[in-house]
Amino acid sequence: MDCYISYQSPWMRKKVLDYLQNLLMRYKERISDDDIFIPLECAEAEKILTDQLCKLPKHLVPEMGVDSSDLARFEGLPKSLRNKLKEQMDESSLRCTLGSLWNKKALQKTIREMIPELIAAAKANIIPEEDDIFEARVQELQKTLKLSDREIDILLVSLAVNENLITEPRSGNYRGGRGGQRLFMMTNCLNTTESDILKSVGENNSLRKYNCLDDDLDVTSEICSFLSGMSDEPLANSFFKKDTEAVLPWSDFATLANKHGNILKRMLSSSHPVNILLYGAPGTGKTSFARALASEVGKTCFRISQNTCARGNETSSSPAFRFAALQFCDSQVEPQSSLIVVDEADDMLRGRTMRALGIGDGESTTGDKGLLNTVLDTMKTSTIWITNTPAGALDESSRRRFDYSIYFEPLNSEQRKRIWKNSIARLNMGRLFTAKMLESFSTKYPVSAGGIAQTLENLQKLDPRRKEIPNLVEQLMKPHCELMGIKLTEDKLPPSKDYSLEGLNIHGDVQLERIVEAIRTFQHQKPGQDADRPRMNLLLSGPPGTGKTEFVKYLGFVLNTKINVKMGSDLLSMWVGGTEQNIKQAFEEAEAEHAILFLDELDGLVQSRTTARNRWEVTQVNELLYQMENFNGVMIGATNFIQNLDQAIMRRFTFKLEFNFLNNAGKKLFFERMFHTSLSEEETRRLDEIPSLAPGDFRTVRQSLYYYGGEVTNAMRLDALERESEAKGVSAFRERSKIGF
Repeated sequence: MDCYISYQSPWMRKKVLDYLQNLLMRYKERISDDDIFIPLECAEAEKILTDQLCKLPKHLVPEMGVDSSDLARFEGLPKSLRNKLKEQMDESSLRCTLGSLWNKKALQKTIREMIPELIAAAKANIIPEEDDIFEARVQELQKTLKLSDREIDILLVSLAVNENLITEPRSGNYRGGRGGQRLFMMTNCLNTTESDILKSVGENNSLRKYNCLDDDLDVTSEICSFLSGMSDEPLANSFFKKDTEAVLPWSDFATLANKHGNILKRMLSSSHPVNILLYGAPGTGKTSFARALASEVGKTCFRISQNTCARGNETSSSPAFRFAALQFCDSQVEPQSSLIVVDEADDMLRGRTMRALGIGDGESTTGDKGLLNTVLDTMKTSTIWITNTPAGALDESSRRRFDYSIYFEPLNSEQRKRIWKNSIARLNMGRLFTAKMLESFSTKYPVSAGGIAQTLENLQKLDPRRKEIPNLVEQLMKPHCELMGIKLTEDKLPPSKDYSLEGLNIHGDVQLERIVEAIRTFQHQKPGQDADRPRMNLLLSGPPGTGKTEFVKYLGFVLNTKINVKMGSDLLSMWVGGTEQNIKQAFEEAEAEHAILFLDELDGLVQSRTTARNRWEVTQVNELLYQMENFNGVMIGATNFIQNLDQAIMRRFTFKLEFNFLNNAGKKLFFERMFHTSLSEEETRRLDEIPSLAPGDFRTVRQSLYYYGGEVTNAMRLDALERESEAKGVSAFRERSKIGF
């Protein structure tokens, strides 16, 4: 970004002339671009240059382009010679003349000696402005960030070079790349040494710490935005702002307040600063909790800005800027009465590798981790850091520096219902909603608090009637869920309309009807009522399609209980400790919603620890064991490969049901029920000969024949069932099931 206002600033143009004088007085090489002399162009400077050249000794005249015959002819006629030189000067601009003469070795010293007088003439030609906006902005920047005069000069040289107010005298590559290029210009324009400049632009000094200069020593876009006058706000507001928005009541965070409130209040009331980490799923109320906590402890809340800086066609939040803003805020606010909130701190906390200033033979690299740890160790004001990043993505050395942390789990339906109620009350829309609506919305739409608030605000603009609410909420919520990649859920998962326990081939010591009644009894018994109350964990095993999932749906239907379905793969996390956290969260969510927790594909999550190669494979089994042992609800696990499960897991199941392929009676029952037909004796014998059929095969065949048109015969159905049996590779499955026995 260019600070275009600097072009019109008389104050800046004079500063540029000072820098240019220093540069030209030190520089003794050839100049590859005569644009470097543009700042000198004015009538007064041209007159001075002409007069000075005409006073040169005669032996230097040929160096200026006058041939020897002219020199002989004009010998003794200095006035005529002067006229000749003036004619020659009039044919080219000041910068071209200076550029040409500078690069003549015999004249360079003479031209350099003229520079101070030419600079003085150019400065005298600049008319000052009483209200120079750019000068005022630079002064505000210096005062706000407490920058020295040398630091301001470094900043202005970088800006002048970037905007071509000063052209670099030589072409080609600089040692250290773009950073080395800027270092060369700063050193010469300020008439100092490289070590002096490097000391001033070190990462821990103000220019870098407050993100005035980037790693290449270019002025950052944030500072350019301020200097250009694009905003009328004080500079401090671009770093942090006092939070003046309405705060939710502390009582809205009942569970969190009860669990963490007392210890947090004591920590924040002490004289020592603390760093608190709020992490977890997005949209779970972390920011609202932080602001409510600040209000509860009577501290002024300051929020660090999330400035965006352009990178090509993209915009992104700059971690360097936000670290600078945080440190600046810490230096400006009263530590004892303030609380700083760093929202969306993901990039600051993840330790992303960044390129450092490269000076010398190679480029060194450093990461955010060192800066993060330094900031955590040196903050004088208590700070709350908010991130959606999993704990495992944070470096261990950074994690241990947080004095307290709270994991925010994804919202369950009960929490979403409370958010619906609070948001509806805030918008005075209570007359439009019934308790049944809220129950349905909070279950069906697993969105964040922000998604709920946005839907209600848009709904309010439509001025709806009560009878329109369900349809309008659906029309608003569905596109939002599609955009966010959120799957809609149902309160109940009804089984197929033709599902029945009859005909299933289940091996076990308890009939299914007895298990249904056992679960019903368990649900009616309150936790803690009986010290010897057994857990209610069920294991369903067997080949695919044998009815395990349909049985779980049937349970939810007959018991009028919500089913929370979690695939084993859904709980696996790429982060260390993430899978354990997901397992814990799944159990807690089911308990809070009084739902049956159904873990499908359990073998993919908790294989035997005896074959584990990694520590995390053991810890995730241990976490599941712990949760199963302490769960107050109904948990059902399903697997196609029971032999792969850890034996300790097997012991935690109260009931174990093995769903097998249908026997002959079951095959006939499912055939006649699914296809609404009867079988002849010959067709029955043919069906009996088809091996390893499961209830799912009959549904698959019925679906595949649905669009055939015309009459569908039993022979066609039997053909299709034979193909299903052959396609499953039954022999391979049976062979695999023997492993481990």
